[in-house]
Amino acid sequence: MKAVGFGVIGLGRQGLRLSEHIRKDIKSGKLIAVCRRSECAKDYAKKHGVIYYSNYHELLNNKEIDVVIITTPSNLHGIHAIEALRAEKHILIDKPLASNLNEGHKILSLAKKNKCIVAINFPLRVNQVTKTIKAHLKKIGKLMMIQIIVSHGPVRNKWQLDITLSNGGVIMDLGSHFFDLVSFLTGKRPEKIVSAFSEKTSNENSGFINLEYNGVNVSMVLLRNQKLKKSFITCAGSKGFLSADYVSRKVILSSDKANSEIKCPEGYDYEDILNNLVGAITNKENILADANDGFNSLMTALSVYKAIQTQKAVII
Repeated sequence: MKAVGFGVIGLGRQGLRLSEHIRKDIKSGKLIAVCRRSECAKDYAKKHGVIYYSNYHELLNNKEIDVVIITTPSNLHGIHAIEALRAEKHILIDKPLASNLNEGHKILSLAKKNKCIVAINFPLRVNQVTKTIKAHLKKIGKLMMIQIIVSHGPVRNKWQLDITLSNGGVIMDLGSHFFDLVSFLTGKRPEKIVSAFSEKTSNENSGFINLEYNGVNVSMVLLRNQKLKKSFITCAGSKGFLSADYVSRKVILSSDKANSEIKCPEGYDYEDILNNLVGAITNKENILADANDGFNSLMTALSVYKAIQTQKAVII
């Protein structure tokens, strides 16, 4: 069977990570080309024997490439995704899916028209802590409430602090992950932004949000530019609760049948995302996170901004 060919647009930290996973861990995949206007990208391509492009349109014209991975600054996601789908390429794209709902709708339409797969890179879905939470969630009975408190820690990419490049601040950049995480854990979509507030700064470094996910009340505190990275989630049910720390990788289960602490393995299983995409292309497997998941996360973030602006509840 022919290996699935990958091309990567954007070779920053995330692009390099995924490129390395393709080279080392994906037996049915092959890294064909990388694209970024930098000497580092050119050196990487030369070192690993792949094609280097400085123009992403040239990458899209390469017939060996089946999948385009998009890890560019957020404001370019929709543009690059639309062009890749027009070239009839499958795509794996970082969040957010697009800059606005119009771009999002166009991506959904093109994917359907050209029979292309759109996969979203939501790494929290393949985090070991998330896997542990999901495996034990039923033990706490009917889920009623989820509380999330996240401190991003120092920002590594300067473009993330420019709202024109990041499509917003901490709500779009960080919140997108956790809006999807709640959907992934519960199997439900957000229905209402009950209330939302963000500190009025040029970089939007904080967000405080209350949402409803079809009967599950969710509260989020999102912080950025703190000295230390922190990430906590508590799930409360009719028979107990699960509390997890993504940094220390500890999950505490308290139910009517058991009280226990679970230490999770380290890291994210990015190869799960890539192998799942290869399987969807070759064997029609279901995508772990598809275009609709990306669209729902985008729509939630934009609804939060509307709630902040109007200081009113917003039905999604």
